[in-house]
Amino acid sequence: MGNELETAKKRAMYLLGARDYSSRELLEKLMKNYSRETCEEAVSQMKEYGYLDDRRYAGKLARKFVEVRKYGKNRAKMMMIQKGLSPSLADEALSRYSSQDMVEEISAIIEKKYMDKLSIDGTEGMKEMQKVMAALARRGYSYDDIRKAISLVREDAEFDEEW
Repeated sequence: MGNELETAKKRAMYLLGARDYSSRELLEKLMKNYSRETCEEAVSQMKEYGYLDDRRYAGKLARKFVEVRKYGKNRAKMMMIQKGLSPSLADEALSRYSSQDMVEEISAIIEKKYMDKLSIDGTEGMKEMQKVMAALARRGYSYDDIRKAISLVREDAEFDEEW
């Protein structure tokens, strides 16, 4: 196991040199070539050395998914869990984003992408609004935050029209 452990550690350092991994991701990646106990020991040592930190990785992923990709908290959490993080760690990393932050993000998306659809009146307008709400929900935003953002954007649009 000694020689196998050394090669597994070298492989782990090589992988971590390219990008961050969660503990589970790294373990699964190493298990393609090494025994489970060797991989677990290599992952444990990477944690000891400070090369592997799930909390730090969760923070990076939260920023990437919420601020860069413009996902809502629900989708960001799902993506973080797929990357091997625990639901509680994902929640902890996403807790820095308030509902107000989400409403502001949604408002910006609506103004950039969906404003023309929200300006339609009547039955057709309701259908378009439902489509917009569904699209935003698929991005992981809560319906409550979506409704708040739509109201906010509509108020701003009405205020702009008065001037």
